[in-house]
Amino acid sequence: MATPRKRLSMCTKHMTKKEKIDKQQAEKRLKVARDQLKPPDFLPDIAKEEFCRVVQEAAGADFLDNLDLSILAIYADNWAKYIRASEAIQREGLTYETDKGNIFPSPYVNIADKAAAMIMRCSSKLGLATTDRLKLIIPDKEEKPANKFIKLLDA
Repeated sequence: MATPRKRLSMCTKHMTKKEKIDKQQAEKRLKVARDQLKPPDFLPDIAKEEFCRVVQEAAGADFLDNLDLSILAIYADNWAKYIRASEAIQREGLTYETDKGNIFPSPYVNIADKAAAMIMRCSSKLGLATTDRLKLIIPDKEEKPANKFIKLLDA
């Protein structure tokens, strides 16, 4: 799995003021405003609604940008597949019977399972669950207090 791009606030390297300013400007150029995150045209209407919902929900948190569009599109497309497969399962049932009396699982069950698995993978990459967002954040290192007895050993 690819590691997420480190933003300035997550960078552990010591930077000069000029390096910080340059990095902030570079990040601003890469960022797309939330209102410019539009769903791709190939997505069905259900998927476009989910795409827009996720973008709107993520507006407060600063973790989605234009680099995530492809994963978000895959997520939304599989969301639509899952919804359509679930509706078909509710209409037709979990199994179907052939002319010879054989009973087989509905193909929609397989579609729903695969779509759900892809939804989970994409949502973890996008940080849509709280636990996934916590994995993306690099915590600040806590400095240990200096041992006052070390000075006595050096003397």
